[in-house]
Formats: sequence, structure tokens, C-alpha cells
Amino acid sequence: MRPGQSLGRLTARLLVKLESALVATAPNLVIGHGDTTSCLAAAMASFYQKIPFFHVEAGLRSGKLNAPYPEEFNRRSVAPLATHHFANSTRERENLLADGIDERKITVTGSTIEDALYHLKPPDLRPVRSRPRNVMVTLHRREGLQALDAILEEVALAAEMRPEIHFLCPLHPNPAVRFAFHCALGALPNVSLTDPMPYANFLNALSRADLVITDSGGVQEEAALLCRPVLLARDETERSDGIKSGLVALGSREPKVFRSR
Repeated sequence: MRPGQSLGRLTARLLVKLESALVATAPNLVIGHGDTTSCLAAAMASFYQKIPFFHVEAGLRSGKLNAPYPEEFNRRSVAPLATHHFANSTRERENLLADGIDERKITVTGSTIEDALYHLKPPDLRPVRSRPRNVMVTLHRREGLQALDAILEEVALAAEMRPEIHFLCPLHPNPAVRFAFHCALGALPNVSLTDPMPYANFLNALSRADLVITDSGGVQEEAALLCRPVLLARDETERSDGIKSGLVALGSREPKVFRSR
């Protein structure tokens, strides 16, 4: 991450680096996962080098091109470039078919997040009710940065009102996000601001959270699979299973709506 980096500069830098790597290694195929800008750049670089690109976690759709931003645009743009699509479920398969993707190029694999939890969840990661009570907060989305300060003010107010609750905040590498968290929450004694955790350690902490406040697609799915309630700081989600289960509640980025939840 670079301070103040734009999506255009990030994408351009990724394309140049990936092109060099592909030319140097000449792979038979490239596998990309998810909906990040690096995934889109990998699909583009592979297309330019005429190398097959296989997309994992394909077909997720929120229905709004700019939400989540830029991930919805990224995954829609990857679809016509990919040689094969690995979809989480039949719902994502139907999304790809609606985009005009040949059904022979789609394989339903199940959720990679569920697979990761299955392999990385030893007995000590089973959800347990811990004392003191814990809230995990992860916020990072680019389209949510304008509302981030206001949401963090609400989190700070909650932490001040409930000093017996511990708020754990693993921080995204984005310098703007880290600065906002430190300004809003850094002085509160019941708030811990940490660097990103190793995945197994993160799951351990997540499984012990009494509430998860997040704007992350992956974290909302992980928390729901661990039966942790989630307040989603977004207006929509491409992952509807958590909503249907009742474990994920849309909290919006509007602070008044967030506070009412």
C-alpha cells in the first residue's frame, strides 16, 4: 500500500509488474482469486499475453456496479477475460450464465472460505463465549472512507459507554484507514489496535467475538460460518447466505442507521 495511491496508478503498476513476471516465467495458465484490483490486473495481463486465466470465486454479484467499489466492477470485468470460472454455488453459476458465460466454462466448487475454515479450524477454534465480552471491528472499503470517521465515532462512543467490553481492531494496511482508527480509538483503554493477523490467529479471535462490525465480504462470510453475529457497515452485499441465516444484518454506512442498530 502507498499513501494516497489511486486505482489507476495501482492498476498500471500491477499490469507492468505482472507482465514482466508472465514474460519471465511463461506459465501454462494463471489462477486468480476474488475481486481485488490485483485479480483484475492479473486477468488483463494474462489476456494480453494469451495465457489462460482461471477465476476462483467467480460470479459474485451485488447488482450495483459501484458497490462494493471497485470490487463489483473488477469481478464483472474479469468474467469475459477468464478461460474458466470456479463458482461458489449455483447462485453464482446463474449470475455467470446471465452474463453470457458458456456453461461449459463454469464449475461449481463450493466456498473457498468454508474450505479454509474446515482445514484451519482445530478444536481450540470452535466458537466459545469468552469473558470479557469482545467486539471485533474491521473497516477498510474504499467506497466507505468518507463515512469511516463518522462510524468510528459511533464505535468510540460505544466503547466509552461499555468499558467492560473489549474492542479488537485488526487494521488494514491502507494508511488512511490506520490513521482514522488511531485518531478515533487509539486513546481508549478497552480498544486494541493491531496489525493484520496471521489467518489462523484471526479466525481464533473472530470465533470468540460476541459481535463483528465489518464492511468486508470475506469477514462477513467467515463470521457467519463461525456463527458470530455481524453488523455489516454496507448498504448491500454480494453474499446473501449470511443475511438469510439471520447472522448478518445490514447496518449501512449512514451513522444514524449504524447507531440505531
